[in-house]
Amino acid sequence: MKFKKKTASILVINCGSSSLKYKIIRMPDGDELVWGEAERVGIKTQSASIVTHSVLGKKRMIEASLLDHSAALKKVLELIADDSKKNKDIKFDIFAHRYVHPGMFFTRPTKVNQAVLTKLKETLPLAAIHNPIVYKLLEFCHHEYSSINQFVVFDTTFHKTIPPEFAVYALPLKVIKKYGIRKIGFHGISHRYVMEEVCKFLNRARSTQKIISCHLGTGGSSVCAISDGRSVNTSMGFTPLEGLMMNTRSGDIDPGVIFYIMFKERFSPEETENILNNKSGILGVFNTSSDLRDVIKDITTNKKAKMAFDMYVRRVRAYISFYSLILKKPDILIFTDSLGVGSPILRQSICKNMGFLSLSIDEDKNVEYGNGISDISVSKSETKILVIPTNEEIMIAREAYKELIKNDTGY
Repeated sequence: MKFKKKTASILVINCGSSSLKYKIIRMPDGDELVWGEAERVGIKTQSASIVTHSVLGKKRMIEASLLDHSAALKKVLELIADDSKKNKDIKFDIFAHRYVHPGMFFTRPTKVNQAVLTKLKETLPLAAIHNPIVYKLLEFCHHEYSSINQFVVFDTTFHKTIPPEFAVYALPLKVIKKYGIRKIGFHGISHRYVMEEVCKFLNRARSTQKIISCHLGTGGSSVCAISDGRSVNTSMGFTPLEGLMMNTRSGDIDPGVIFYIMFKERFSPEETENILNNKSGILGVFNTSSDLRDVIKDITTNKKAKMAFDMYVRRVRAYISFYSLILKKPDILIFTDSLGVGSPILRQSICKNMGFLSLSIDEDKNVEYGNGISDISVSKSETKILVIPTNEEIMIAREAYKELIKNDTGY
């Protein structure tokens, strides 16, 4: 269908491993008509799944059975359809999805058609948690809403600037070249957004700043080193499994442990991958839940909770220390996403006794943080510590809108 209007209402769909964030954003102005999030999707937690749904600023919360992301999207589309009956402005013309790992097939935002879907199907093993989820939703939208243009925006683009010394693995060169193996990096949409917004907030040119961005989510988490506005290293690697301990991912692990378990248990590669991606991390240590927020609730009474929390904190601190060395002291440390923004105790624990890296958090500012963007460092701190909610959706909408204009001669 030719899209001939100069404005577009874009339904942005942003799937995490256990969440589905969404917004209807009217472009090019960036006005948010609808926003929401389905939480605790398809996972074992102590609380019910819930959808927070806001229309023109009016918010409500709906408990729902969200066994998987398909059920979550169908619920969201049902809510939007009901809203449209009451207000004709609540509608969308375009789908735009965040896609985690495009392999070597795509290097820029792309319009979805059957050929693109065929290529993306080959990437499913590369991000074993995220890619299959998003691919299923892409197929659903492609078949059930065939008249609506659909775009994918990739999480990897921001990390293309990582230099070879950090991107190349110590594997045989023939293997690396044959399969295109290198550090790919993820959460690039989020790291780019918070980097740009924090520099605006501090009135500093991003081309002059050395930044460490901590994207700490209830699903995936990563740390990124940024210099002169470009990613120079990040904790996730060829897949999102490398790096920090996450809700169900192991993060960094001795590969020998994997081979040992496979040998002892006679596990297949598929069974082993399932353990590393879906049964490890916080869930593996804490067992009761995969959500760090549940861990924090039980931290004073449950030894497993304390162990899981301490392990998580120490890995974040290790990456901050490593990236401080790479950057030769950062100018800015950023906390973002659900845990980075929502947990004062997590921020406090990560920054504790980090004065040797010029990181000094103001305890009162940290505890009193409410919303928006805020500087929580002590007034004389050499390195600024900021909390900022990420907004991957507006970045996705901007990129999809650019591609829409390029792809449609009606403009």
